[in-house]
Amino acid sequence: MTTRTLGALMEADSESENSNPLNEIEQQIINDTQDRWNEPATKDDVRNHAIRIDSRFGKLDSRFGKLDSRFDKIDARFDVLRSDLQAMIHKNIWASATATMTLNLAALGLVVSILK
Repeated sequence: MTTRTLGALMEADSESENSNPLNEIEQQIINDTQDRWNEPATKDDVRNHAIRIDSRFGKLDSRFGKLDSRFDKIDARFDVLRSDLQAMIHKNIWASATATMTLNLAALGLVVSILK
């Protein structure tokens, strides 16, 4: 089994994979371990890292909460649009039905008057 120090792993990661700027957690870990980069990570280092990751999930949860509230607002708007559309269709159906019946009665009256 090969044991690698946290500093060596971070250096390998930054050289090969991470060409992007360091994110907040990476920067904090580098700052915490800068003076002892060639030593193995302690339980306290791992615990601090876990706490930082958990705090990031808290931020994500709050963002999802904001997204949920936005979707609720959009749903409310669609409900209003749906009811307006249904009312407009209902009104137009009755208007077209009334016009059709009026034209049919006028045509029937015309046919009756011609046949007399």
